[in-house]
Amino acid sequence: MSKYKSLHAPCLVIAGLSLFLGGVSSVHAHGESIRGGGGGSINAVGAAILAEKVVSVRWDARRYETFTDQQLIDFRAQGEDVHMHSSEDAYFLSFGFPVNDDMDISLMFQYNNFKGFKDNGDAAANACFDPGDTGTATNLSATCISDTEESPGIGDMLITSRYRFFNDGDSQWASVFGVILPTGKITNRTGSGELLGTHNQPGSGAITFQGGIAYSGHLTEGVAVDANLIYRFGTEGAKQFRSGNSLQLDVAASFAHHSSVIPVIELNGIFFDQDIENDEIKKNSGGDVVYLSPGINVRINKKQGVYANVSFPVYQELTGISNDEKYRWSMGWGSSF
Repeated sequence: MSKYKSLHAPCLVIAGLSLFLGGVSSVHAHGESIRGGGGGSINAVGAAILAEKVVSVRWDARRYETFTDQQLIDFRAQGEDVHMHSSEDAYFLSFGFPVNDDMDISLMFQYNNFKGFKDNGDAAANACFDPGDTGTATNLSATCISDTEESPGIGDMLITSRYRFFNDGDSQWASVFGVILPTGKITNRTGSGELLGTHNQPGSGAITFQGGIAYSGHLTEGVAVDANLIYRFGTEGAKQFRSGNSLQLDVAASFAHHSSVIPVIELNGIFFDQDIENDEIKKNSGGDVVYLSPGINVRINKKQGVYANVSFPVYQELTGISNDEKYRWSMGWGSSF
């Protein structure tokens, strides 16, 4: 049966290193692709290579539309195995450093917590909905819906490198490479004691590779641009689950980037193939989302800065039965040394 997957992979607002200091960061949280910052952007990776070591912390929050109990019952009556959760919070610690004038490396560690799960098709729900083990719901009661409060734990670790292959003083281009290591927790259980689905675990159990290209330049003296195009593909993870490959596009413009307060506006898009579990395509997975992300960077001094932004989905086309994302926000602090 196909299990619903809210589109966790497009965490399009995640960065972890000092964005206003020209830092880069990358993250894989719950299927995330790499995120980073150029000269002034918050989400776009950019090609501005680190000139100093940088450390940062960041909090990202995502909130979803949810199904009612009656909708979950109706889905079950239609033979649809559906689950959802209402929120995600992820916390990141990042460290980046230059290798030479044209190359840098960043490491990101994360802690994830996903809350408000409801499932109409785990083992406990099946035993209640289908007391005769027929596979057809015969007891259409909300008491059969399985609840789980949260799924917290250490997430996967991401290592990313950028190599700048072009720099004429006005425009910079860099290649981007990343590998996500399966260091995260994959053993969280539902309220009834069953293992949660892999895409609802803090970690993935998979090795994931990411690569692409990044750009930094200027439209005018006062408007800087950062952009990236990233492709992501991974191995099979826990419970024979493989996240769908994805293509990610980010374009950011920052204004008055020489000042201490820098307004930023971004378009962030992620385009996901469907997931595979037990060699079967998950029909309620995958999709396309484009976000409009206004934000602000504030320089505290030459070494430190803080930032915040919010992202709204302006286009959201998810496959099958899926919960739309309502919005997300992020805030963080970074310092070079």
